[in-house]
Amino acid sequence: MTMMCKPTKGITELEDILRLDAGVTINELLRSPLLAREARAVAEGLALDLEAGVVTGDETVESLLQKDVLCSCCGQEKPCLKEGGSLCPAMQGENSRHSVLGGKRVGHISCMSACPIGVDIPGIMQLMREGSLLEARRTLMKYLPMAQTVCLVCGRCGSNCVRRGEGSGVAAHQVIHWLGETISSHPEIFFIQPSGDSGKWIAMERPTIAGLSAAYYLRRMGNHVVFFGSAAPEELLAPYGHPVADAMAEPLGRYLDNLRYMGVLFEDVTMEEAAGKYSFHQILCLELPGEKNMDSLLREITLGVEEARKMNLSYGLKSFLEPGSDFCTFDRYGITLPPEDWTNTPEDGGEQRALKEASRCLNCSCQGVSASSAAATLLMLETAIQTDKRTIRAQDYFAQIQPWKQFQQGERLISLEVPMSGDFLSGCLGQGEITLCYAFFLSGGRILDLRLIFGGVAPVPVRLAKGERLLKRKETAALDPAGEAAELMKLLKPEISLMSRNDCKLEVMEQLLKKSLERLTGGEE
Repeated sequence: MTMMCKPTKGITELEDILRLDAGVTINELLRSPLLAREARAVAEGLALDLEAGVVTGDETVESLLQKDVLCSCCGQEKPCLKEGGSLCPAMQGENSRHSVLGGKRVGHISCMSACPIGVDIPGIMQLMREGSLLEARRTLMKYLPMAQTVCLVCGRCGSNCVRRGEGSGVAAHQVIHWLGETISSHPEIFFIQPSGDSGKWIAMERPTIAGLSAAYYLRRMGNHVVFFGSAAPEELLAPYGHPVADAMAEPLGRYLDNLRYMGVLFEDVTMEEAAGKYSFHQILCLELPGEKNMDSLLREITLGVEEARKMNLSYGLKSFLEPGSDFCTFDRYGITLPPEDWTNTPEDGGEQRALKEASRCLNCSCQGVSASSAAATLLMLETAIQTDKRTIRAQDYFAQIQPWKQFQQGERLISLEVPMSGDFLSGCLGQGEITLCYAFFLSGGRILDLRLIFGGVAPVPVRLAKGERLLKRKETAALDPAGEAAELMKLLKPEISLMSRNDCKLEVMEQLLKKSLERLTGGEE
């Protein structure tokens, strides 16, 4: 890039960015007319942080990357999640200053860590609470298409729920089992023939649990899978012991039928006898050696998923297994409900019980709020974080709680490269710990582009992407700041996860949105 002027006190104007050196202080930044002109939102965010005591004037710009969440539960006698505890203390007692948009996962979640398959149990529970049952089922399929077969017998997730300390852990295995039942009974939705054809043919020497697990993911990506030999559920499960076989034979039979429905072939002949009928790219027998028991069966399922993923990628196909979100909400009222009685089978087939049990999930996550207004502005402006080893995007960096842990050993900050925003109407508004960063690009009386980022309402800054789409291309003269702010809050409603006594934060958020739009329309500066 071409330098436009000489650097002053660690602030350098380049062609379209401001480079803030790691050692420049907050006071030096606030005294800079260049920062105030070309990155007004950052200057206002720094002023808010200084006023709130989040930073001191002598701290350097590097300190903006090291601010922890604002939370009264940190450093108390009982360790919080970030300190190695099993539950965010904010879920109990006074929590008026905590998140209104859910929590962020920290470390290992008890139920998910206990799951031998690694199913995103908290994410699935959240989708159920949001009423997205179809998406919950689709998410489960990414991890375990044979959930009805194994979850009830395994039960480890329910046994490791943090609420067991209260004497009433969430029966997550029952909920996932019910989802598995509904998946198994609707192959026309969940076991459909693939829309594409990879042209790859894969032979399985004989049916195994690992092979059957892999078959779904291989076929889902358009491969052709053929098993040779008998596939009777009782025979497949017999080596794992009678208790396992008795409990799993019937649902495994349904899973086999569903694989056939999606086009997986089962030939009750040897491969030699079928020679000439097929031309295979790979011949496999997926199976782990050693003793057969419930533990080894679960490991076989994991082996099948991993091998299918590797094969799909080797064929140039995407992996069907995609990571879920690590942002978690909970049901404010549902968590106070007693556990469900799973000993009886109601006429509704279990949906009411499953939804109620999912509402009891605390969705173990940090419920603090992002503390730094300036950090939110750096995110809004899509700042590049330059170290002596690499470039980190602000979007990636500030998406994590304790983001500084992303730095490698010995890695050090060189500078922040902040895109100039002088052509935008931008700023940073604050009330209490809540921050709204905004930037509007106008042309011909219309909003051509914009960014809206809230800080202090969740453990990380939150972008209002839906709200931006609502306002984009609107005429500024026709805007009603109060009405538009109310509409923006309505768009947030599905994501709101209130704790006791923090409802007032929603009012503050709406007021800040209104104020930003008043600045836009000239009603207030």
